[in-house]
Amino acid sequence: MKFNIENLKNIGKLAKELAVGLRRLAFIDNFEGFEIDVTIPATSTATVRNQLSFVPSRYIILSQEGNGLITKSTTAWTLDFLYFYNNGAASVTAKIFVMR
Repeated sequence: MKFNIENLKNIGKLAKELAVGLRRLAFIDNFEGFEIDVTIPATSTATVRNQLSFVPSRYIILSQEGNGLITKSTTAWTLDFLYFYNNGAASVTAKIFVMR
């Protein structure tokens, strides 16, 4: 969420602008990270480009279709790529939020 506070001339208008903006914050607005959609075949690893300027340490599976268990792969995450493994016996499509 972006705030247009540069042109505000008094504290009352600033408070009003911030109050409206803060009520509209989404979950992902509170974290440094990015969201991906990925499909991982059974017992396979998916390679995802890292969109951050650092190596993230956490992820949250926001939604998932298919009967599988997605985990961080044993391959180390780098500044360039992240690796997720599907431990299940079926293909999985998931929306994952990766963060600091």
